[in-house]
Amino acid sequence: MQEPRKPSDKFHGDVGSFISASDAKSRTRQHRAFEEGKLGLKPDEITKAEFFGINRINKLMGRKDCVGIRIYYGKRYEDADGDPTTQDKGELKPRLVLVGVRADGSDIFEDTEGLKDRGDGDALADGAPCPQFC
Repeated sequence: MQEPRKPSDKFHGDVGSFISASDAKSRTRQHRAFEEGKLGLKPDEITKAEFFGINRINKLMGRKDCVGIRIYYGKRYEDADGDPTTQDKGELKPRLVLVGVRADGSDIFEDTEGLKDRGDGDALADGAPCPQFC
């Protein structure tokens, strides 16, 4: 009998698989088809992707004890240009949130409570959405 895997077995620099362009295109095409079919959204209403700059990703990855990133699905209220708004002035849109992760699987958040300098942010968000910036 095989010994159960520890959570730390899943959190290292080589987790994930490279896939072919055709597989990537197929997966994203299926997502868009689901959104269109099940939710009745038009192609220009579906968030296909977000772009994040390499300098921001490197800064996130450069945090102490970081072995990788976790990408959370999130939502925020935005106007038609993708700028943040309040609930009564915008539409709830899907957005990604990237967080550094330690080898034990915990998210890397700096505890800045009560400090004058709140740091430079614990997570990376607000990438350039596609459509709008594809």
